[in-house]
Amino acid sequence: MPKVELDNVHIHYEVRGEGQPIVFLHGLGASWKMWTPQIETFSSNYKMIMLDLRGHGESTKTFPNNQFTAKVMAEDIKMFLDKLEIRKVYLVGLSYGSVTAQLFASKYPNYIEKLVLSNGYSEIPTNVSGWVLKLSNAIFKMMPYDTIINLMMKVYGKDEFTKKVLRDSFTFDKEMLLLAKNSEFPTHTNELKNINVPTLVMGGDRKVMGVDERKGSQILFNNIPNSTLALFKNAFDPISTMEKDIFNEMILDFLEGNQFKQYKEVSIYTKNNS
Repeated sequence: MPKVELDNVHIHYEVRGEGQPIVFLHGLGASWKMWTPQIETFSSNYKMIMLDLRGHGESTKTFPNNQFTAKVMAEDIKMFLDKLEIRKVYLVGLSYGSVTAQLFASKYPNYIEKLVLSNGYSEIPTNVSGWVLKLSNAIFKMMPYDTIINLMMKVYGKDEFTKKVLRDSFTFDKEMLLLAKNSEFPTHTNELKNINVPTLVMGGDRKVMGVDERKGSQILFNNIPNSTLALFKNAFDPISTMEKDIFNEMILDFLEGNQFKQYKEVSIYTKNNS
């Protein structure tokens, strides 16, 4: 269980495989274990580096001024790579990990060879989405933690695989969950133009619990110059489990410069056909 010490902050990470490094950034409340469904596929040809973001897993739980923010996490990523003397990576971020990846890529694009942003956002997609998030935060404050997790799992219906991966990877307690849920929502769409590397944006083609995931993905696609958009018809956050095989295959094709295959479950848009 290796850790990197960064100015009194420790970042836990796990490594699988050898080759060109891919850094994987998990979603809110999770840990490196969220990437278990990707290990077999990617570790055979790449060096997978799976971090516990600050506030998660076995990494440091504190934030400056007690302000939970992806901006701090993005700076952690830079210091982490510098400490390990890694100059160039493929970067994959999912959900809040996508937010962190966006902020890192917009400020430090020279570290990145190619970028994958799954189930991400750079602003509140719609007014309704913002209202739903505020309402859920207020409700969560009154509920026991186990009840909150059980409610979150209901959205996945009969997808027992996704529910198991999420439960196995969750590391938040209620205090950290509320700190995160009540943090400032990202508002960095105007910075996305600084991302100058090939980028694959992946997202669900629907609203989930009132949040318009399609709109969030489209905003990223519209504002990142060299990007491709893949919208999944029957999946949402996290696509990495709900459509594991397609998710893995599309990322491999993207990293290796192959043409994407055609999937009935996925609509693919480029800057020329969008």
